Amino acid sequence: MIASYKGRKYKIKGKKCVLGDIKEKDLSKFVKWFSDLEVIEHLAADFSNLNLKKEKKWFNETKKTKNLVHFGIYVDKELIGGVSLRDIDLFNERAELGIAIANKDYWGKGIGTEATKLIIDFGFRSLKLNSIYLIVHLKNKSAQKVYEKAGFKKAGILRQHVRHNITDKKEFDDVYVMNVLKKEWKK
Repeated sequence: MIASYKGRKYKIKGKKCVLGDIKEKDLSKFVKWFSDLEVIEHLAADFSNLNLKKEKKWFNETKKTKNLVHFGIYVDKELIGGVSLRDIDLFNERAELGIAIANKDYWGKGIGTEATKLIIDFGFRSLKLNSIYLIVHLKNKSAQKVYEKAGFKKAGILRQHVRHNITDKKEFDDVYVMNVLKKEWKK
């Protein structure tokens, strides 16, 4: 239901994964995954005290958001994470990409790279964007490699831009801003 944008539903098929709807019945998986410190270490969101009620609230609010498209990432019909374009700005033809391969059994298998390429292609072809950007922790070298394989280039550094997710101390991390332009994109 939330893999739609402006009333049109989308399902995107790749060789390793499919991007499609997230079902409400699957939200408990995200609660479990986002309780794992290793999974959330480099995600720039607050997952403290996450529970099914909060996740359902997020899910229902997400369905109403007009400048967002969010897909579940599926391998062999099994949900393993999510990918989105958010803050879609059609005037400036840009959006921010976010992705999480939340099921650790699927890390290091090229699925994140393919899902990233699929949503970039969707953004440029279907949404007619010119630029897709993201932020990534300077310490998250594996994610940087995924994004570079998908065509992103480092555009700058934002200092102490996000709170570190796996500590109770108030620590902040620097992030790279990376983006890919439509004219540079090769699927």
